[in-house]
Amino acid sequence: MDQTKMRILSAAAKLFDTYGYKGTSVRQIAAEAKVNSALISYHFQGKQGVLETLIASYFETLFRLLEEQEAEQEHVSAIHRLEQVIQLYLRFQMEHAPITRLVHRELSVESMLAREVMTLYMSRWKHGLSRVLEGGVASGDFLPVSVDRIVLAVSSQMIYPFLQPQMVRQVYDLELFSEEFARWLHDSIMRFLRGILLPG
Repeated sequence: MDQTKMRILSAAAKLFDTYGYKGTSVRQIAAEAKVNSALISYHFQGKQGVLETLIASYFETLFRLLEEQEAEQEHVSAIHRLEQVIQLYLRFQMEHAPITRLVHRELSVESMLAREVMTLYMSRWKHGLSRVLEGGVASGDFLPVSVDRIVLAVSSQMIYPFLQPQMVRQVYDLELFSEEFARWLHDSIMRFLRGILLPG
């Protein structure tokens, strides 16, 4: 991807995170990126195209990393594989926090884009986590459980802090982007999973 497109996407991500998608204009994106606004239409067919490109790039990068990690973990235990998947998801969200927030804000609003994102990407996200859980159940490493319910519970734990960072800071007095918080959240999720999945 050329430098101009990267600058536009970076500027849009920053502005969408600060002002929301609806509160950001093409003119603002162009000013932040230091480009002519006509280039946004040329490269992305407008603000909607910028948003769609940001979301697609976010998920495609995440899925590529998951596939690379999975290829290296053929002979590891189910619980270790699950822990690595959780860690990758959390790290990726922390490293791409503005886009993570943007994605989940957009998913909270009924729209054609939200439906497309859920169909194209969130179902793959769910499938990736479900496959690890189902493999552990099939091998006998995990107790027989409702995989969908566990995926929903874990997804909530992983997504909520990034969707509501102000709440996490002000109400819970936790610093979302610290190493301490990342370790705490990872350990909390894994304690929850071990308690549900592992035999006595």
